Amino acid sequence: MARPSDMIDVKQLLRETSLEELNRLAEEYFAREKNWTYYLSKPFGSIDEAPQLLINFAVTLQGLSLFQGATVLEFGAGTCWASHYLTQLGCRVTAVDVSPTALMIGQELYRRHPVFGSQPEPVFQVFDGRKLDFPDQSFDRILCLDAFHHVPNPREVMFEFGRVLKNGGIAAFAEPGPNHSQSPQSQYEMRTFKVVENDVDMTSIWRDALDAGFTDVKLVVFNVPPVHLGFAEFEEFLKGGPTRKRYANGVADYLQNQRTFLLYKGTTEAPDSRFREALHAKLSIQSPSVEANAGEPIKVLATVMNDSQAIWLPRSVGAGAVQLGCHVYDSEGNIYHHSFHWEALTPDEGRRILPGETLEIEVTLPPLPKGEYILEFDMVSYHVSWFSKNGSPTVRIDAHIK
Repeated sequence: MARPSDMIDVKQLLRETSLEELNRLAEEYFAREKNWTYYLSKPFGSIDEAPQLLINFAVTLQGLSLFQGATVLEFGAGTCWASHYLTQLGCRVTAVDVSPTALMIGQELYRRHPVFGSQPEPVFQVFDGRKLDFPDQSFDRILCLDAFHHVPNPREVMFEFGRVLKNGGIAAFAEPGPNHSQSPQSQYEMRTFKVVENDVDMTSIWRDALDAGFTDVKLVVFNVPPVHLGFAEFEEFLKGGPTRKRYANGVADYLQNQRTFLLYKGTTEAPDSRFREALHAKLSIQSPSVEANAGEPIKVLATVMNDSQAIWLPRSVGAGAVQLGCHVYDSEGNIYHHSFHWEALTPDEGRRILPGETLEIEVTLPPLPKGEYILEFDMVSYHVSWFSKNGSPTVRIDAHIK
């Protein structure tokens, strides 16, 4: 550990080094490494680092309230491991970093580990340190994992975040604490590589965020590592005993050196069916049973009410589109065909269904072979969830196929 007289002052480092030089040094940091194994393995490149990286990602991921198809800017993406996960989740990701080599490693990560399924292609863009080369209100969300404290001009960059984020958007940050520059690791990085290791001053950050157009901030309370309790201590903890206070003290100690926070821009978006927690309906079928001939379509009349607080999105949006679904069981109640049929709620592919709205739907099911069946009707939001997973009631009717 450096002696106090040898401590590097990050403010002095910033005064003595131009932005262009810092960008060059950031590129050099990645370009000097010829073996990319560690970077391609992140967040599992190091046993010591993995828990912190994964928990930071999980906490910010939860705070971002993502949805299928969300446009997400990962700022300071580095070698893009978090971008890779966001792409797998169905987000339209743009990875931005000042280092071209870091982004090259990120592209190699995608090449070696393709995401599963048909997901949106990521975009990789080099950042000049000042201007994000995107139009105003380009992104639904911004993610910044342990990157903002490396920025030499945080106010300027915060204004860029405010500019490119859509109204109703969220920016999530996982950063170190207010004395970060003095830690042994930070001193090593600044001395060896001249990497900026800024202290994270939330008062200053929030002032800049307000000026940049953000309207609210939330700081996240959590703990790494978790507390391990014996059985008796765990029971005592649940009942509010002394171990609960011990846990709270441990959280407070951890948060001295951690600042995970969410910035919100503008008014909160109206809830819609891209978010699972908003999915609930009242559903009824006109008749408790139906008859049809084998090989012929099966006709059912349904009534659906949106009794949630969310807008149901139409088929034209893709992910989040709400339809009426049907599962088929045999006469013993065993599944015969899960997700047998989905029916559009209206013929207008662009029409949204508002909270409180009621619809009558003529459902045309595909033919079934001769036999006795149970038809279960449930609402579904495409690429999100069946409504019954939220406790929304389903309706079952008997089907006699002659």
